Amino acid sequence: MAHPSDLPLASGVVLFTHGDTSYEFFRDLGPGRLGERVLLALARTSRGLGDCVLLKCLPLPHAEDQTEGFQRTRARLEEEVRLAQYLQHPRIARVHGLVEMTHGLCVVMENIEGLSLNTLLSIAQARGRYFTESFILYVGAEVAAALDHAHTRTDEAGVPLGIVDRDVNPGRIRLGPRGEVRMTDFGMALSRLTGRVATSFPRAQGEVLYAAPEALMGEAVDARTDLFSLGLTLLEFATGRHLYDPGHLLAEKVEARLSQAEREKVFAAWVASLGMDLPPFAEDSIRCAMAFRSEDVERAAEGLSVPLRDILHTLLRHDPTERFATAAELERVLRARLAQLPPYTGDDALKEVQQALEEADPRLWDIDVPEDEGGIAVPIPDIPSPDEVPTEPASHSKSWRRATTKRQPDEVTTAPGAGTHLAGRRQPTV
Repeated sequence: MAHPSDLPLASGVVLFTHGDTSYEFFRDLGPGRLGERVLLALARTSRGLGDCVLLKCLPLPHAEDQTEGFQRTRARLEEEVRLAQYLQHPRIARVHGLVEMTHGLCVVMENIEGLSLNTLLSIAQARGRYFTESFILYVGAEVAAALDHAHTRTDEAGVPLGIVDRDVNPGRIRLGPRGEVRMTDFGMALSRLTGRVATSFPRAQGEVLYAAPEALMGEAVDARTDLFSLGLTLLEFATGRHLYDPGHLLAEKVEARLSQAEREKVFAAWVASLGMDLPPFAEDSIRCAMAFRSEDVERAAEGLSVPLRDILHTLLRHDPTERFATAAELERVLRARLAQLPPYTGDDALKEVQQALEEADPRLWDIDVPEDEGGIAVPIPDIPSPDEVPTEPASHSKSWRRATTKRQPDEVTTAPGAGTHLAGRRQPTV
């Protein structure tokens, strides 16, 4: 039995055995947001090799070395497992359980196949064209359904759990190999579970870019906070533009927009975030969250249809009371708009991703795809046999090169018929 924190680990090493299942090391994904180590492992039983699972591993120090930080991380992982019991939904990753050994604590989770919206956005920009409105509406409605499930959970006595994800962002939303949309773990979620770990700030790392203004200012959060984060995610995915990017807010005017009271509020929020290991751009994000106006949403949503722009405007209101009241309401609006367009299903979403992969080739090699993503392949085109291909002199002027130009958001079109189609080249599975 291997210690999950030992380095290096060879593929196939048995990390631990629980019941009749052994978990074999497959890949190290690095540290998690709470300081745990995240691994991919293969589950093996007497019936053979099973699914690939995600492990969040926390080594157990000696009793005298168990710091307050360790106790807090352990409590958060245990809370994540308890909360997952209430989040049984086809659009949310499953948590299989918690395994405690003499040397470590492991949360065993479903590993979600597919590509995140982060990766899909990079693919869209590589090919020079964003995904269609139907794709955006479909993904948004599926995520809204998952959030509605989480937001409306109750405990055994029927008391609302008040679950707020607090971590809705493009990296946590994936499109799978069958066109299904899934959300990954709710490890940063707020809830009213008995014995929950109190937190004073909603974000731990780069996800600060997708936090709602009230979360960044340290104010009360609720389900509408998640809807704002989903709005930021959909806006960026549809256009490549972000409200918290000073470039889109005309940076020289950001500070001038703020009243003295708002400046003091931004400063207080920034001071409160010190020591939280936030990224260096956190202060700019807090300032932009306070400064953006409705006209900035309109500018960022330029090129989208009026109905989609209206949805984004409602999602991205400063005042939570002016947003959609619930995720269920948002889902109804998104599906109603989707119904006005040609029929669109998960199969259509998958085909759209496959087409994007084909059109982005060979620029795909410039995209840094996380190691736990993949599983979507492009159908292999009919390729003539070698004898059917005429021989031509080699041309050194047409050799394939790695793309070195990064497009700006406004250089990528939302027009459905645009973009370069690189047909006839076989694209490996991503």
